[in-house]
Amino acid sequence: MAKYSYTRRGSILTPSDRSESPPPAYSYYPAGSSSSSRRLPSEQTPLLQTKIQLRQVHIDIPRPSYTRIGEWFIVVILLFLTLATFIYFIPTLIGLIKSIFVVPPPPIYAIAIIGAGPAGISAAQHLYHKAKARGIYVNITIFESAPLIGGQLALNSSTGSQVFPYDDPTQDPIIAEDIAGTGLLWGNPLFSRASEKTLGDEVQTSEAGSQRVSYFNGNRVIAQTTRPYSKTPFFDWAGLIFQYGSSVWSAGAMAKQGAELEDRLVDAPLVPDLAQLLISLGIYDYVKKSTGNELNDRGIGGGYVPEVLAPEVGRIYSQDVGDISALALMLASGIEDTANAYVGGELLDRLEMIVSAIGANVRESTEVRGVKYAQIDEDESAWLVQYTTPAGRLQAESFDKVIIAAPKFDLYRAASAEDVEAASILAYHTVYIAFFTVPRRIDAYGDVNQVLFLENALGGIRELSFVRDVVRIEDDGSSTVEYLYRALADSDAVEPLEQLNRGITWFYQEKLENAYPYMHPSSRFPSLKLSDKGLWWTSAIHTIASTVDTSCLAGKIAAEQLVNELKISKTRR
Repeated sequence: MAKYSYTRRGSILTPSDRSESPPPAYSYYPAGSSSSSRRLPSEQTPLLQTKIQLRQVHIDIPRPSYTRIGEWFIVVILLFLTLATFIYFIPTLIGLIKSIFVVPPPPIYAIAIIGAGPAGISAAQHLYHKAKARGIYVNITIFESAPLIGGQLALNSSTGSQVFPYDDPTQDPIIAEDIAGTGLLWGNPLFSRASEKTLGDEVQTSEAGSQRVSYFNGNRVIAQTTRPYSKTPFFDWAGLIFQYGSSVWSAGAMAKQGAELEDRLVDAPLVPDLAQLLISLGIYDYVKKSTGNELNDRGIGGGYVPEVLAPEVGRIYSQDVGDISALALMLASGIEDTANAYVGGELLDRLEMIVSAIGANVRESTEVRGVKYAQIDEDESAWLVQYTTPAGRLQAESFDKVIIAAPKFDLYRAASAEDVEAASILAYHTVYIAFFTVPRRIDAYGDVNQVLFLENALGGIRELSFVRDVVRIEDDGSSTVEYLYRALADSDAVEPLEQLNRGITWFYQEKLENAYPYMHPSSRFPSLKLSDKGLWWTSAIHTIASTVDTSCLAGKIAAEQLVNELKISKTRR
């Protein structure tokens, strides 16, 4: 095999000694090229690589048609699988996008309130404002067993409507002010101010004239006072002082202080512990104190206690004056002194307007049969409220939180045995309230609008009060002016009232269960909170006092505590 060898000497390539003939001259250019176009090799490139051009040859081999069909089938299958996979993962993809860019909607808490009286509607009102201020969304449902809202301050006829004199819908219905006095609204400043905030208005008031009250012992009128005491004429004051001494002055000061206690409730701290609430209001000692000790400290005694104070307390609480706490005595005196001091506004109408303004759902003629905390699915527990519909069907519905604002509700249906035991100290009186019309004013007790009876002076009747004039329409179209009266009694009032021989032309009576709580001196109070899982009740405050404002305060406290728990739940989410 021939061997070729090159040596480099400087920059000139020289052939080496060859034993065989040299190969043909090497040229980058093809034959036939002009020598003038040739380029000398680069001095930096001793070996030049030959550029080889490759020629591609395409051979067309025919394929059978079934092969093309198979390929298209595979393509269709792949497209179908791709589309199916895409569709399958669309929800996941959308959820991922939403989790990154879309803020999830806030939770809506379902709240049940049992009872549409002042306590229940106060709870709903405060819950609405407080939750809204804290960015919490609530759906409020109020259950009311009666056909109308208002609790025991709303009388309902057998047909489920309001009560009208002569059962005539063209007459003015009997309203809460007819039951409790014309100053009902403004005698309770907490409710008045809260309702003005919700409705954006102001209740107009006008001062009523003074009113004389007679005290009857069964045989004669033994005393007369003037309401309010500040408007008692001089000669009447002189007569009372001659009859009862300095007790009259001291009782007037106590009534004034009792009225001022209602004003303290407006800004009361919203704490669930009643003892702490009383301490903050500066009235804890009055709740523990007996009436006897309070009267002795104030210098009130003699005949004034059984002949004046006892009938006033009996009208307010249906309880003996010696059995209640000093606080209850002071509140009763304040209520009796100011109950007719103002007029203007109607409680039931404002309750209706509040419900409408806050958008609460009220289910009337719906009796709650039970409340139970239960597991409703694998991951969630809630309060199940069982109730009967107006049609009589038994149903159940789940709620996140529950407020019981009905004194007659049986706690055994909702709370644990321990909670029921703690609440067992609370008990109520039954009271009968009767309305009737007579053709002539009742003047046997003097020229007065209200008569308070000493114990057993008139068959268990505690109060007889003139309400208003009414116009009776006869069958022939003629009209007659008659007079509407109210009677409060411890038992059925039909027979005692018939014995008055006043020619009663229309009569209506209703038995109020749980109308007045017993308010003995006490230092033991049940909690407003019945369960850590979200159950409250407002009637616990009745161990202290029972007024529209104390009921409203209890509803407000329960709602405040409920919102605080919802705030914590929202933060954890």
